Amino acid sequence: MPLPNIPTTLLQEKNQLATTGQFIWLYDIQVPTTPPTTYRLTRQLESVEFEGYTYVPFPISHGEIIRDQDGDLPSVTVTVSNMSREVISTLESYAGLIGQPVRIILSHSLLSGENQMIGDERFEVLSSTATADAVALSLGSSNLFDSMIPKARMARFHCRHQYRGQECGYALPPASANFLIGCDKTLDGLNGCNIHGASYTAEGLTPIHPDRFGGFPGIPTPQTGGGI
Repeated sequence: MPLPNIPTTLLQEKNQLATTGQFIWLYDIQVPTTPPTTYRLTRQLESVEFEGYTYVPFPISHGEIIRDQDGDLPSVTVTVSNMSREVISTLESYAGLIGQPVRIILSHSLLSGENQMIGDERFEVLSSTATADAVALSLGSSNLFDSMIPKARMARFHCRHQYRGQECGYALPPASANFLIGCDKTLDGLNGCNIHGASYTAEGLTPIHPDRFGGFPGIPTPQTGGGI
């Protein structure tokens, strides 16, 4: 499927018999160092400046980005030279880069010398293989089987809020004798929401707990025989 929303001026530039501009592929590959490192590569013979970053020349290419009308998730294979053994060393150190984000950018060098964005595809590494000559990264969208659905879990007696966060709202000053340093995320446990409400009362303030409890005590409990 062709890229949508390509500027008319660039389409006209593409269809000319001769032009001083060129289409340029750029690649962002993230490596999970501490902090993360992003390798910015281009298959041009010279460095390319784009979005304030420098993309350095490196033997890299990719196949066709498959994006059809049947609802299939886009996928592509990126091939990187392994002649210097730099890439294979990175794969061995970071579990084949599985799950790491990769960005493939198509830009065009304008007469002004600036690069204009045409396409921007974002993937993650699903698998990687290596030979003596090259490393192949199979890219795709996030693995749906790794996603937690629903993202927010509902529990009867476990608070989902971050302690002292905006939703929790516990705001007694730490210098107070009634301040509680932690919470066990329960409703009526030894250091739960009711106890935190009592600390407000002891301070002479109107308690906001357990009204702020982030659990759902009304969730029914299954009984024997399938009833509730």
